[in-house]
Amino acid sequence: MDSSLRDTDLPADLSPLAWVQEELRRSLESVHKTLRRLVRDGTDNRLTAFGADAQPSLPLQQAAAQLHQVSGVLSLVGLAAGATVLRAAEAAVARLAERPLEVDAATVDTIERADFALMAYIARLLAGNKTSPLALYPSYRGLQQLNGAERIH
Repeated sequence: MDSSLRDTDLPADLSPLAWVQEELRRSLESVHKTLRRLVRDGTDNRLTAFGADAQPSLPLQQAAAQLHQVSGVLSLVGLAAGATVLRAAEAAVARLAERPLEVDAATVDTIERADFALMAYIARLLAGNKTSPLALYPSYRGLQQLNGAERIH
């Protein structure tokens, strides 16, 4: 692949990305707080709160919706790779919303690491560094493994 094709993978004008960076960070922090709160509450408290039949979790559904909105924003500003990672995170959180008793520290860590990798990627882009979207692949792979994807590429 020649360099002119690779350059089109990145947004030509990074100013829209700079405008949304802080809101993106706040949204991801909100999602992380929701996930961490459920982990901190523990399985016993979740059993009490959700019951043995474990009804879907409204806070996790809202967190998934927040990830959906943020991935849409990244698509609009031309950061398709970032939007793809957030769609995978959204799918993971939506799955957890349907089964809140499955929320555990390892799952939350995987989602957080992916989000932090995305924020670091955006920071490098905004700093003017040439960064390949492939840098996001390990995080994407981890999310897709959580989602039980058959093929990850």
